[in-house]
Amino acid sequence: MARFFLPRRNMQGQKGLLTGEELEHMRRVLRLRPGDHVTLFDDEGREHEAVIRSYTAEAGELEVVKSYQPDRESPLEIVLGQALGKGDKIGVGTIIPFLSSYTVPRPDAKRAEQRRERWKKIALSAAKQSGRTRVPEIGASTDFATLVQKSWPCDLKLLFWEESAQGLAGLQKEKVHLSSLLLVVGPEGGFSPDEASEAVRQQFHSVGLGKRILRTETAALAAVSLVQFLWGDMG
Repeated sequence: MARFFLPRRNMQGQKGLLTGEELEHMRRVLRLRPGDHVTLFDDEGREHEAVIRSYTAEAGELEVVKSYQPDRESPLEIVLGQALGKGDKIGVGTIIPFLSSYTVPRPDAKRAEQRRERWKKIALSAAKQSGRTRVPEIGASTDFATLVQKSWPCDLKLLFWEESAQGLAGLQKEKVHLSSLLLVVGPEGGFSPDEASEAVRQQFHSVGLGKRILRTETAALAAVSLVQFLWGDMG
């Protein structure tokens, strides 16, 4: 059954109004008609089974027939610091794009904001496809120093650096139970020694992902998968 994101502000009682790109996807791309059943999910973690009742030029009216609170989100709150690159990563709670010494190319403010809007669309699309009830938040682009020096309310902060010999297995023994963590993954060229040292000064643990050098997109996916296996709901 097709899934669509409908903010709670667009719902009143058992009625919902779908607008914007979600409406276009429903009506123009999937060509759904009045009487068809769909699944909605809102910004409060709830899902709704609904029936399309009618279309106007600007909205699709739906009737909710059943609402429930699924348990599909990981108990581990993950913030991913992802260097701006060619790929986009989703599937965590929050993504913070950042620029570091080896980031190439270096987009200007306008380009960075355009990329952020693109990531938001990708995050929404992925949440719909994967059955998530939460759309990952895409933060504003920042620089590496600001990212690591910020006071994050996390149980553990990890910098994934190819020069680090430490793996995650040892940390799991020290940190048996975690509810939140911050992961920072660099660009294709990795981090400079000065950046790695600054992160350690800010109470980050520098860890590696084995002997092979991974692309930034692959490294982010591997890092998130590992922490979900060790402390989340993939183990």
